[in-house]
Amino acid sequence: MNMTRPPEHRMRHTMIAGLLALGVVGAAFGADSAAHTATPNTLDPQDRMTTPGLVTSQQAEYRRQRARWQADQVPKGLPKAREPAQARDSHAPEVGIEVRDVDYEIADGIGFHVSSLRGALVPEHTGDPVDFDNPDSYHIHIYTGRVTLSPAQLDALFNRYVLTYAPRALSSVSNDTSNDTLTVHVGARLFAFLPPVGGLPTTLAGPVRVTDDNRLAYTPSRVENFGIPIGGLLSRVGLSLATLTPLDRPGVTLKNNTLFMDPETLFPAPRLVIDRIDDVALSRDGLTLTFSSPAGQPDFEAPPVDTESYIWLQSGDARFFNTVLVNARLLLMNEDSKRLHFHLYHYRAQTAAGRINGLADGTLVARVPNTFDTHDDAPKRTDNAAPKH
Repeated sequence: MNMTRPPEHRMRHTMIAGLLALGVVGAAFGADSAAHTATPNTLDPQDRMTTPGLVTSQQAEYRRQRARWQADQVPKGLPKAREPAQARDSHAPEVGIEVRDVDYEIADGIGFHVSSLRGALVPEHTGDPVDFDNPDSYHIHIYTGRVTLSPAQLDALFNRYVLTYAPRALSSVSNDTSNDTLTVHVGARLFAFLPPVGGLPTTLAGPVRVTDDNRLAYTPSRVENFGIPIGGLLSRVGLSLATLTPLDRPGVTLKNNTLFMDPETLFPAPRLVIDRIDDVALSRDGLTLTFSSPAGQPDFEAPPVDTESYIWLQSGDARFFNTVLVNARLLLMNEDSKRLHFHLYHYRAQTAAGRINGLADGTLVARVPNTFDTHDDAPKRTDNAAPKH
């Protein structure tokens, strides 16, 4: 009799034997695992440590930092926040500003050198951020400081801003300053139209004083036409400079023989709000104004980067480029640690030509050049501006 089993019987027995073998191995493995469970791993202690997820760690760190980012940073002496700071609104009504040793140019050579200044940028509409793109939307409240207008800056102010109207009584203004004396060379048109072109070459010289209503008063002690003194003649015939050359413009008014200048409205926007002009001084450097306030001097933190020339924004909300800096901490300085020449109306081009770094405390540090290309060139596409196919 042939006892050879069919192939299917041999396969069935083989599978059964295999399953029995697996069962034995599994039992042995289970016993070994139970033994290891009872005995802690001593080879690598970190295997027994619980490691939080990456996102959890990041958020925990940000929660610790957020307390510092959203802390009350309003300098002592400035209006406090209306309520606690939030992610999108610090609720501080103003942006504190401190400036030291900066050539501040509004536009086209108009501006002044700031030796020191402490104050605030104040939005015209409560609750709005200070918008650097719209200088009419805020004003600069000066508490304390000292600024100097050089003769060239005085020329630019009058020729490119104050006297840009027609018909105008004065043209081609040129200023010289010396100790206690401002000398002005100007083309004067009698009654604002004679002669119709240019003007009579006129020289005025005299001191500048501060009035009780916080204006500057310039009363020439010497008046000449074509180099010939005419002040005495005008007085004898009962004429004044205002009669011959009438001038009444925003920030500047000629009354009798005195030119009154109001620094709050004399410059292009943003307008200035000045609590008190303590002193005006004339020297070879120019016309220097010293400011103070009955409220005292705001107390700012020292900038987080060591520099002798800077603009430091502390607290409040400011729109810089298209980004709103909430609870602002922004330091502007020269990229080579030289004296900063800041161009307000071209701040975008100036900042784009430099670099911005962020610090752990939330401060942005903008290191910018003093000279740069102000042309608004169209953005250039790069190789990675569009997906490659």
